[in-house]
Amino acid sequence: MIAPWSIHRHERLWPHPDRFDPDRFLPEREAQQVPGSYLPFGAGPRVCVGAAFATIETALILARLVRRFDFAVPAPDTVRPYARLTTRPATEIRMHVRNATAGPR
Repeated sequence: MIAPWSIHRHERLWPHPDRFDPDRFLPEREAQQVPGSYLPFGAGPRVCVGAAFATIETALILARLVRRFDFAVPAPDTVRPYARLTTRPATEIRMHVRNATAGPR
């Protein structure tokens, strides 16, 4: 069994594996990744058939949301992952969301 949650947090594969660092996926840092260390949709013959669509869809949705709203997590250190079939937060994540296009209030 392949456990992506464990692989994505392995200290031999990632510097500071538990730190939220989206910059680790920038093209200029891609060469530093160990091949096979990032498996967001599985691997091999059972890879998710919707992987390409989900990746594009997620980027488009996030781009629209970030352009329109400002997001802030008041207590980011309290967010903990919960691994089951998929990884999700252990508890709900409370956020402050402000309309970015409305200007200061």
